[in-house]
Amino acid sequence: MEIFDPRWIETLIEERRFEDAVATIEPGLAQDMTGDMHGLLGLIQFHLENYAQAQRLLDRALTLSHDEVERWRIIGEHARANTVAEMQDVIPDVAYFQAESLLAAPPAAAGELPLPNNSSQQKHRLSVNDLIGDILGRVLGRASHLIVHAYGSLAGYQDTIWTNWYKHGRLRALLTLVYMRDQLNQHNLIESYPRGELIGFQPRLQQGPVGAQCFRTADGSWNNLDNPMEGAAGTRFLRNVALDAITVERDKRLLTPNPRRVSLALLQREGGMREVPFLNLLAASWIQFQVHDWVSHGENLEPPDIIEIPLDEDDPARVTYGQRSMFVGRTQPDPTRRQEGEPAAITHINEVSHWWDGSQIYGSDPETQLRLRSHVDGKLSLKDGLLHCRNGVEDTGFVRNWWVGLSMLHTLFVREHNAICDHLKHDYPQWNDDRLFNVARLINAAVMAKIHTIEWTPALLPQQTANMALNANWYGLATYLFRSPKQRKTISTLNIRHPEVGGVVGNPIDRHGSAYGLTEEFVEVYRLHSLLPESLVLRNHETNEVIRQISIAETRQAGSVKLTRSVGMQDLFYSFGNQHPGQLVLNNYPRFMQTLSMPSNPVFDLGAVDILRARERGVPRYNEFRRQLGLKAIHAFEDLTRDPQHLAALKSVYGDQPEAVEDLDLLIGTLAEDPHNPAVRPTGFAFGETLFQIFILNATRRLQADRFYTDCYNEDTYTAQGLDWIDAADMKSVILRHYPALAKSGLSNVSNAFEPWDTAEHLDPKRHPLSTESLTPLFPE
Repeated sequence: MEIFDPRWIETLIEERRFEDAVATIEPGLAQDMTGDMHGLLGLIQFHLENYAQAQRLLDRALTLSHDEVERWRIIGEHARANTVAEMQDVIPDVAYFQAESLLAAPPAAAGELPLPNNSSQQKHRLSVNDLIGDILGRVLGRASHLIVHAYGSLAGYQDTIWTNWYKHGRLRALLTLVYMRDQLNQHNLIESYPRGELIGFQPRLQQGPVGAQCFRTADGSWNNLDNPMEGAAGTRFLRNVALDAITVERDKRLLTPNPRRVSLALLQREGGMREVPFLNLLAASWIQFQVHDWVSHGENLEPPDIIEIPLDEDDPARVTYGQRSMFVGRTQPDPTRRQEGEPAAITHINEVSHWWDGSQIYGSDPETQLRLRSHVDGKLSLKDGLLHCRNGVEDTGFVRNWWVGLSMLHTLFVREHNAICDHLKHDYPQWNDDRLFNVARLINAAVMAKIHTIEWTPALLPQQTANMALNANWYGLATYLFRSPKQRKTISTLNIRHPEVGGVVGNPIDRHGSAYGLTEEFVEVYRLHSLLPESLVLRNHETNEVIRQISIAETRQAGSVKLTRSVGMQDLFYSFGNQHPGQLVLNNYPRFMQTLSMPSNPVFDLGAVDILRARERGVPRYNEFRRQLGLKAIHAFEDLTRDPQHLAALKSVYGDQPEAVEDLDLLIGTLAEDPHNPAVRPTGFAFGETLFQIFILNATRRLQADRFYTDCYNEDTYTAQGLDWIDAADMKSVILRHYPALAKSGLSNVSNAFEPWDTAEHLDPKRHPLSTESLTPLFPE
């Protein structure tokens, strides 16, 4: 046999016999290697995660090769990005759930939870306005319940297939949304623990730590003083579908149709990215920032606990990287499951706190929180205005899937926390470090929740009734309709104790008869990766000149640190404010994510994994998912879209028989909901009605079930200064507080920081739908 036989080397690579492949090439190392020999050796080093060495070999291959130039270029660029990002490093450290720790009593507090304020130890005296607000709330509650349910029962909210709420006038549309949400609260809050058990199988009548009634704990425990692990890190995901609808797909069914084939045919971006004209890239990084506050299944399992996805012979990853299969670590099992009496076929654990508590920057365990604090004046630790580094990346509460977009927002809200501490220290100079930290955390988390509720979500769904409903969640309809934006207070002087009229925030808690927790179905609707472009265009915030263009792959992990140390945060925020995200539609998924490198897994299709996870975790496929949420099933792919190319691709992947629609994956079905057909997707909506059902349910529930946004949202807990801070804050003001030079940019010209930062005197309604007259309050002052 010849010293160098490319076909034999390719076979060894496909069989993952990398060491044998190197040994086969080594005899030729003393001689002048051909370009292809360099290229194949570079490919082997790529698979071994020696990315810097792979890059050097592939660069050499480009200068010598004649036939495989494009192949070596593609792999070389990938190796270069991975070298910058140091993707061979496992971030964070590998850790797996252990039953003993998950079933233990809630951990001790991080630092000391302060005693309650003196004012909160005094008996609260009801004012005349409190009494009026309570009476109005009771009367309105009964009347609105009768009206909403009478209207909803008679009118319904669906046409032949699709919902019709947005086709009505504002009042009828709002009544319909309330009715839809009430139906979801009644039928779709499903617990995954055995009946009669507290969350986390905790014993009853435990005594919480001193101060837990007034402050959030590190892991989210003791939000419910009677059910101490409700919503805490290390507890189960709950469900929004009936337990008998949970079908854990295994073996052949798990891989039918092949997730990689689905990804290539229906997700792969064709040509240039289709942009959302009315959003900027901050909207894309924001949602990942928020998701990391809410949900994580933790570390995936390692071999042999993997799912192997076979690749077709003409699969680009097989042709380019020489892989016969892609390997996906299985989701960690729930080690707290009992041998008998479990109501759900499968359960998984949430690594982070389920609450809207800012855990992505504070951590979800006492040890992390203590490490991140400066222990001076309540502040979090920064160095020269940036996050510290640990293990090669920025150090913060959550660092999985790290990239520069997350670094920007984590840095911003760590700085915001510290600014709140300075503000509180000025008014309460006698407060110690622990009290300053804990009150500032409450305020900062509420600022983030407010931004998401009344800025990010309306920006993504710029429709007048949806905008009103989301503002009503925070302020209440009375405040939204009769106060201009600058005069709105979350807690009005006359606070009507009714969730729609007076707002959810600052009014009584309501769990709707079910313990709070985020759900597996909630996780699935936030697979919004199509928002991301392939690269970032970095601009100077003063001149608008392009500094450089960089692939997002280069900004991951260690690449983020390198970028934030070389390009200022003001330039980064300016750049994100002036670049668009991608549309949430078919064939608009980032190409770099379909050959993504992960530690110990150099070639990984996140699109295929997005599809696989829903199947693996028992989330129903598209049609059954709709039925479970009270929606009507589609009968044919033509019900989803009129696009002939999309229809052809759907039928090619899933089949052309009538029953094929039942195999349609949830992600694919939601992306296929036609953005150009107002009967299927409301005009301007970034996503369709199937995802919207989960949004309707959880946009309210995340606030309404949390004691710190309801019963404890008051001056005793937050301070009067804290409530004023939250009322005054929005995304625009937070950015300008910490990066004031951006006041000279288009940010000052727009009302919503998630819209493009345009400088035109008259903003284009297509780019700024929230600034149009149709979305202003009915009765502005």
